[in-house]
Amino acid sequence: MAPPSSYLLFLTLISILNLCIPSSSSLDTLTLSLTQHIAPETNKHPWLQTINSLASSSITRAHHLKNPNSSSTSKINLFPQSYGGYSVSLSFGSPPQKLSFVMDTGSSLVWFPCTHRYTCSDCSFPNVNQTNIPKFIPKLSSSAKIIGCKNKKCGWVFGSTDPIQCNGNQICPAYMLQYGSGSTSGLLLSETLDFNEGDATDFLVGCSILSTRQPSGIAGFGRGSASLPVQMGLKKFSYCLVSHKYDDAPVSSDLILVRSSSNSDTGGTGIRYTKFHKNPVGSRSSFQEYYYVNLRKITVGGKTVKIPYGYLVPGSDGNGGTIIDSGTTFTFMDGHVYDMVAKEFENQMSKYKRAVNVESESGLRPCFDIAGKDAEFPELMFHFKGGAKLSLPLADYFSFLDDSGVLCMTIVSSNGVGSGSKTGPSIIIGNYQQQNIYLEYDLENGRLGFKKQICK
Repeated sequence: MAPPSSYLLFLTLISILNLCIPSSSSLDTLTLSLTQHIAPETNKHPWLQTINSLASSSITRAHHLKNPNSSSTSKINLFPQSYGGYSVSLSFGSPPQKLSFVMDTGSSLVWFPCTHRYTCSDCSFPNVNQTNIPKFIPKLSSSAKIIGCKNKKCGWVFGSTDPIQCNGNQICPAYMLQYGSGSTSGLLLSETLDFNEGDATDFLVGCSILSTRQPSGIAGFGRGSASLPVQMGLKKFSYCLVSHKYDDAPVSSDLILVRSSSNSDTGGTGIRYTKFHKNPVGSRSSFQEYYYVNLRKITVGGKTVKIPYGYLVPGSDGNGGTIIDSGTTFTFMDGHVYDMVAKEFENQMSKYKRAVNVESESGLRPCFDIAGKDAEFPELMFHFKGGAKLSLPLADYFSFLDDSGVLCMTIVSSNGVGSGSKTGPSIIIGNYQQQNIYLEYDLENGRLGFKKQICK
């Protein structure tokens, strides 16, 4: 919940919102466009600075995920953008107001910058005009309503499926959400989510007034009650992320939302499936929003990395295990797991010179100087329960840094060598390792599907 000073500010904004307290739809396949979010830097080593920034933000995001505070088919364009994730455009209100959202499978609430008084601190990103961030204006929408505290949806953002205890005439308390990259605070609204195939009415959405390092809204695609998939009753959703280009080029791929079982065959042939792991019941409420997958082993060049079982499978407290998260850029591994994977690459690539100076500048390791050489790289493969295997494209786990002939492994960790502690998920599969892989979140059957393909 927001601190008292912020809460008083929200109460004064009720008159600005000009809304009343309140007492879906027939969609087929919806397809949206996903756009990449990566922030280029301007200095003498722009590539290294960009990589270092993404590595740091991935670690920060991982720390948050590990220690959180508290019908039919539609197609939408999914765009890679300027600060590490992928964005999608959604339209809310009557008449509709179109805004950009970061697609995030690691959280659930959908929220947008709201009212003319929206303030975002520390939002001076490249290609972002901090004084002209697009905002939703509730008083221009005839369908906007403030959520009352007796509305069962009020409890969703506070980790409960039941209404909170309150006076029946009160509005739902202000929310304050923490993300790895920043935070946001605001009031909950009931609104209409607009699609050409049909509107989703009475949709819970956050009207954020104050944010830190959040220049655009977030579309939560997690497993919580407030997420877009749960509120829309999706049977599945799927996407295929275009490659990171470290710019804001207008390229995109499709995010497909499926509400009807009869229209669920969207990925074609060759898809392999693994069951989602049941979310640990005794864990923190935030862990219930994650998509845990049954990763059983990792191989490098066909050799099994001997990762202890406790890191691969979450305990009842939610510590350990693997989640898949579109909001993290580089895959994160706990120190002990990361050291074992990195060491195996170092052993199998020992004939190449280590680029230790690049490692210190980029925040990535190991890095190898292969300039002028025909290099061979071990295959990185994830093995899942049930026999499904995912062999990652080389570009998903090794990246050239500038034109120096140096490649670095694009997996990160913040723990010291040999650290054995486990808090939260041990492995977080980020969007960099999801590039050019079709991913299908089959919610109806509780499974993740995947296959390698060129995304476009």
